[in-house]
Amino acid sequence: MGNQLLEIFKDEISEQGRKQARQYSLPVMMYLSVLAILMGSKNPIEIHQWMKNNAKRKEIKKLLGVAFFKVPGKSRVYNFFEIVDKIELERAFRRWIRVFVEIPEHTVAAVDGKVLRGSANSHNDAVSILSAVLAETKLIIAHKEIKNKSNEIPAFQELIGEFDETFSYGFDALNTQKNSKKGC
Repeated sequence: MGNQLLEIFKDEISEQGRKQARQYSLPVMMYLSVLAILMGSKNPIEIHQWMKNNAKRKEIKKLLGVAFFKVPGKSRVYNFFEIVDKIELERAFRRWIRVFVEIPEHTVAAVDGKVLRGSANSHNDAVSILSAVLAETKLIIAHKEIKNKSNEIPAFQELIGEFDETFSYGFDALNTQKNSKKGC
């Protein structure tokens, strides 16, 4: 993984007007969060704890290209997940996956929508996402949020528009409809 992911995050993730009083780089924080998750962290509290335990290690500082790294507080780690642009983050991960996986032309991508378990609460409807999976390797290569009060069809059309012509698509019957009416 090395610095490739960090460089991709720096290219793709903007600071989104955080210039004033910005103490931590959003791309760096997302990079450290991914490292923490790959090492077993499951939530922002565990990510913060991993950062606290590992940020002083020379290997981490070398990856970041810094001599010193100050660990943010727990509440700041939560904030990073709230302010990161999900589209930019998705684009970064799509670039990163291609570092590891060669995708030949006409590879089959299976596309299907699912409701995220536990995403609904008294204030918000459940979140639905469309996932594209390489059929042969079962590797998820992209996600697209299905807009509230919509269905898979517009999200599927957007997803196809974001990919190059590398893929052939497999999908369920819903995407064979010609009109994408709301609530179909």
